[in-house]
Amino acid sequence: MVRLELQYLKEIKRLNVAPATILDEFTSIMGLMICNTPFSAIIRQAELETWTRDPFDRIIVAQARLHGAPLVSKDETIRANYPLAVWVD
Repeated sequence: MVRLELQYLKEIKRLNVAPATILDEFTSIMGLMICNTPFSAIIRQAELETWTRDPFDRIIVAQARLHGAPLVSKDETIRANYPLAVWVD
């Protein structure tokens, strides 16, 4: 889901780097890997994320919340609604 959102951001010119480049960099720096949680479990959690109508935000936060994992996001709304979300300028 993150890769698809990054692609959308590139298409609307909010990013100028390919999603693969960004994800490869995160993999190299911090060992990012594909989560094997069943998508159905993530969607069940996403149904509880009623603070936004954005399906990307709901799914991304739901996955992080299921694992109690930190989430890197520049989005202030995500950071306001998910305590483990961080952004470093």
